[in-house]
Amino acid sequence: MKIIVDLHSHSPYAGASGKSDFQRLSYVMRVKGIDVYGSGDILLEKWEDELNAAFRFDSARSFWVIDDGQYLIPQTEIIVTLPYEYDLSKRKLFHVVIVFAELESVRTVRKMMLARGSKLGIGRPFVKFDSCLEMQDFFAEMKRLADVLIIPAHVVTPDGILGGKNPVDSISEIWGRQTDLVDALESGLSADPDMLSGIAGSLGIPVISSSDAHSAAFNRLGREFTLLDAVDCSASGVLAGIREKKVLKTAEFPPFEGRYYLTGHRGDRPGHNGEDVFFMDDPPEICPVCGKHFVEGVRQRIQRISPAGNFKRQDFVYQIPLIEIIAESLGCGCGSGKAVRLYEKITGQVGRESNIWFDDGLLGIRDVPEKVLEGIMAVKENRFRIKYGFDGQYGQILF
Repeated sequence: MKIIVDLHSHSPYAGASGKSDFQRLSYVMRVKGIDVYGSGDILLEKWEDELNAAFRFDSARSFWVIDDGQYLIPQTEIIVTLPYEYDLSKRKLFHVVIVFAELESVRTVRKMMLARGSKLGIGRPFVKFDSCLEMQDFFAEMKRLADVLIIPAHVVTPDGILGGKNPVDSISEIWGRQTDLVDALESGLSADPDMLSGIAGSLGIPVISSSDAHSAAFNRLGREFTLLDAVDCSASGVLAGIREKKVLKTAEFPPFEGRYYLTGHRGDRPGHNGEDVFFMDDPPEICPVCGKHFVEGVRQRIQRISPAGNFKRQDFVYQIPLIEIIAESLGCGCGSGKAVRLYEKITGQVGRESNIWFDDGLLGIRDVPEKVLEGIMAVKENRFRIKYGFDGQYGQILF
């Protein structure tokens, strides 16, 4: 069966989050079209207690039941830190998403984290290792004792395993002989499956997309998601679908908007006098304006580290949250009443927002401003103009 999953989210205990609003979570999941959503931060026991108080846990599916056809799957993100093999004075930090097949596996991993000295009183805990080998053995033991997916998160963002903050050039540089423990890569907002095809293809694993949302806002929850072919709608079905590489399609936030998409320097840097410098391809190492090293962009970084070869393309579409298209077209904020009313009108016509991005045409959308329709089609047909992001400066999609 085909289900839409968004497997990476956060609770209010992970920072940059508001209070729990389970009624809104249910509503936004329904109108966005997300069937299975990551619980976020499930290693934090008081968050599990809140979920249990708010929703029934279906032990057969290993899901919390939000509403008919809407579920939460046990999930967390952890932060791994370990020294470089070649320079023990430096440490590599990266994020990992863990998805659980049942609550017993959650409890097993809690015990493992506590045994390593992790503090589980926060939403997104750290786990510290003294070597790559020690880390590899930890995750091998996790896979032996618990039924989990291990997914390096937003792999080319600064806090991703291949990101530009203390970079490594391959997954195996960290995972070594245990690289086969990695079940999938998460694209994050800074990359898409085409950009990651060589890296994921060389490992023989799929790319998934998730929102990494810290709230249930229309433009956060489901801003990226994955269409999965699962034998059934259960936690074990989700895990098996990803392990068996049955990712049918992902919906991707256009990576061009990312703060580090291109290599360059912002104009407000010393010595630039307002002059932006960035490169689509083949950037030099040194900025011709200020003479300092450029901040390497995601595009160039992936081109440099991606393995050569003819790897199978994974299907995906670009999408921008519908509420953002509406707000841009109407010249108002995403939370304004007129934007929300028009959003609810359109999703009422098409059933759920995800239908817009995975189906052809406009699905009978009617009686809405022409500029909104044009914005939707511009995204669906990749006809948008791009103001690229670079050097910590967000880009912009222009309709």
